[in-house]
Amino acid sequence: MTSGIRVDQLAGVPEDRHLALLADIRRQIDSATMPPEDEPPLSAAERTQIINWIDLSLRAARDQGAQKNGAMRRLTIAQYRNSLQDLLGIQEDLTDSLPADAVSKDGFTNNAALMTLSPLQSEAWFEIAQRALDQCIVDESAVPVIQTFRMDLGRNINPDPCPDNLILGANSELIPSSDFLVTELAPHKPFRFQPWQMQRSFDFIEGYVGNDTIRQWRHFEGLAHSVFACVRGNPGYPRGAAWETTPAGLLLRPAIPGSEIFGESTTYGPRANFKISLRELPQQGNFRITVSAAAVDDGLLLPPDTPISSRPNSLRIPLQSGTPTTLSLNQSEICQISIISPAAASGNNLQLQLGTRGFSTKIEGSRTLPELNVIGDLQISPILTIRLPAGQTPILATLAQPQHACELLVTPLPPELPEAASFLKFEARRPWLGIHLGLRRDCGSTLTPVGLPVEVRSHQIQQYVFNAAITDFPAPLVEKNNVNYLAGVREIGIRSEFTDGRELPRLNIQSVQFEGPFFETWPPPTHRSIFFDSPLKPAPEILAAPFSEATHALEIPWAKQILARFASQAWRRTATDQELQLLLNVWASARKNNTDFFHSIRDSLLVVLTSPAFLFIIEDSRGPEPEPLSEHELAAKLAFFLWNSPPDQQLTALAENGALRQHLHAEIDRLIDHPHFFRFISEFTPQWLNLDRFDVLSVDERRFPHLNRTIRSRLRLEPSETVAYLIRQDRPVTELVQADYILADDAVASYYGLTDLSESGFAFTPVPHKGGIGGLLTQAAVLAGLSNGREPNPVKRGAWLARRIIAEPPADPPPNVPQLPESENSSLTLRQKLEAHRNQPGCVKCHSGIDPWGLPFEQYDASGRRRTDPVDAASALPDGTAVDGVDSLKQYLATDRSDQITYNLIKHLATWASGRTLAWTELEQLQACSRQLTPEHRTCRRILHDLIDSPLFLTK
Repeated sequence: MTSGIRVDQLAGVPEDRHLALLADIRRQIDSATMPPEDEPPLSAAERTQIINWIDLSLRAARDQGAQKNGAMRRLTIAQYRNSLQDLLGIQEDLTDSLPADAVSKDGFTNNAALMTLSPLQSEAWFEIAQRALDQCIVDESAVPVIQTFRMDLGRNINPDPCPDNLILGANSELIPSSDFLVTELAPHKPFRFQPWQMQRSFDFIEGYVGNDTIRQWRHFEGLAHSVFACVRGNPGYPRGAAWETTPAGLLLRPAIPGSEIFGESTTYGPRANFKISLRELPQQGNFRITVSAAAVDDGLLLPPDTPISSRPNSLRIPLQSGTPTTLSLNQSEICQISIISPAAASGNNLQLQLGTRGFSTKIEGSRTLPELNVIGDLQISPILTIRLPAGQTPILATLAQPQHACELLVTPLPPELPEAASFLKFEARRPWLGIHLGLRRDCGSTLTPVGLPVEVRSHQIQQYVFNAAITDFPAPLVEKNNVNYLAGVREIGIRSEFTDGRELPRLNIQSVQFEGPFFETWPPPTHRSIFFDSPLKPAPEILAAPFSEATHALEIPWAKQILARFASQAWRRTATDQELQLLLNVWASARKNNTDFFHSIRDSLLVVLTSPAFLFIIEDSRGPEPEPLSEHELAAKLAFFLWNSPPDQQLTALAENGALRQHLHAEIDRLIDHPHFFRFISEFTPQWLNLDRFDVLSVDERRFPHLNRTIRSRLRLEPSETVAYLIRQDRPVTELVQADYILADDAVASYYGLTDLSESGFAFTPVPHKGGIGGLLTQAAVLAGLSNGREPNPVKRGAWLARRIIAEPPADPPPNVPQLPESENSSLTLRQKLEAHRNQPGCVKCHSGIDPWGLPFEQYDASGRRRTDPVDAASALPDGTAVDGVDSLKQYLATDRSDQITYNLIKHLATWASGRTLAWTELEQLQACSRQLTPEHRTCRRILHDLIDSPLFLTK
């Protein structure tokens, strides 16, 4: 008995956990693969008898169906976080103290069998509920303290700059204090508040000059020692200045991330790295950052090897460094501007002012141009392409070595020229504004994005608003009264976000305003959503007073109303009278202990938030026979499936009125089209596709420098964006594996070599192509995660496809399976190594169902990109079909295995929706349904509708 499997103890109607084994035994006996060759064969009569017996058992199991017995499963961490935020209206993520959810064999974290309740979990829930309520409930009579300041930016904007030699640590790079002005504000509010005043007087004893230690006290005075405009990052910029101040503001080029390779880049951050460094920010609450910014009507700086255009209408304008001159055009033109200079001027820094627009660059790429008589000691260098207005344009050029006399060559470019077409694409692009918050470190910064980048479309200054909760961002841990000048510095990063390396117009930052804690009203909405206005509300003096028997009766109706609404929302059903009485008793007890009304209610709310009705998804059942879900249970199941969140007011109202089933399909569509749908997609898709492997992958940075941290964050989104698009657009299921487009932003498209096909910035849009990389199978996050960071692994890739795409999972490997040899027999090809490994005892059976699926992926390297060198990617699939590479594998899957792909998707969706491993009979029903679907009905949105409208979903 080498397998450890016994069949002599199976019941006449086997348990569900044995049915899959029986079905597999039947398949192997019917195909004569069992008994093995070294065992006596079965006679035809014996084979028929065993198959008939198994068929009888399986038929009995199908007729009996799967037992239901209701369901009760704990919320996942993501569901708990979403539930708290939706119920209380808070932005904070308070779940960082919770232990991670266990992952089931199906790959999901919402499997009820694994969602145990530990003492640690219970304690964490209690603490989180306390913190959440403390953030929501305020003293209505208190005067909030609000910090508000604005930093205005612009050349010489500060009439009273700080005279001190400001230094902020090692490699300090600060914007001159004359070019920014910090103003503390007292914004208009419809309530009374106290403006926070930042500290202006300091005494430090160490850490003033770089990292050097000062051994004597020194006094510092003024806001300039509290708020800094810092631009420390990796040095250098490919073309132009990473940043520069102008009278209109601070101009930023895209923040190019470092290479992350030791010795090739620093850890100080990207190139073009503007931050407001400051000593004081609020410790808790929401904040708002408002940036006044515009896209620059910019020119395109040219690489040194750019061809130089010369036409009959070209203009040559003499230049003398520091001396103004003018350029005159009859009409607005796209012009290429080059500089003619002595050879000795090559490498000089050039400041070129064209009207109100300025450019910093170098004289590079110098060459002779005989047709313009640029020969001998004269050379010509390309500078930029720009759209110039009709009429006079003032020009001012400043050279680092001003003794050189130069000329500008200005050549209008017809729109049909490639140089003009390149500029038109550049001109149509816009910068993306990103905000980051965190802390300063000696070797750089620890910053976290505040929301998503925003495209800055207008050339006119507009305001861009970013909101978040400050406790969700890195904060320095320093002891009070630390005497180090550099200790405890917070940072607000403002960037023109890097997309894919193509040139973007610069971003002009005019001002940055911070306000926090941010309140539009007082009390805040989090408080007022609990203590809502009502005719039953007693007078304020009663609520604030200590407990009194005389007034207690006046408080009970409003307390009951508050608790009834809150409990019903939290529990996703109407609270019973008995439950309400229990909550009222808790409140009354707290109120009698001289707690004011608002904080005494808090105790009852804490009971609600730590009760099973909130923390668990409950489907109450009277027995093992399937029963219809109640309307409230259906609303909760639907919302936690498609939103990974509790039901909203509309779903709850339909359930309350008994009308949800009547409007079920309309509600399914509403939930799919709602932004919350991505809460589900962003949890389901990575777990279905095992993208956690990509998250922890250690990449060989020298072999694959293109797979850096920045692009990995974008590639990680690609599968989720793809699945969301397929469902929302109701695309055919086969597009999961084969499509003539990818869902990509500029960075992802560039990673796959499709740079010229995408102009969407940070937005994921369909990018049509004919390169064969459409679908999930060839997405970099999938393929790179199935490698070791250096070499691809066809075994992992084949097993993944079998498990996650066609639902034909291989058996678990036996213990102590040897790895493929990496050093021995190095002359063997990968295919030969696999064959040698496969021929070992106990390996051939499993690998015959794995390796054939993985070998076609040899066309893709460990970073998930298609190889350019020839490689043997031919394979004979388990059914004997011959394929040569991934393209033919995709064609085979989309054509011959579409029913299995459909079944696989339904199976994983149903497993997620049910929060459990499906019974064998349920899987059989799903497989039968997927086979019956006609091709036109095998679309992703329809499949969701059909699944939700099935007994598997609608019964308990």
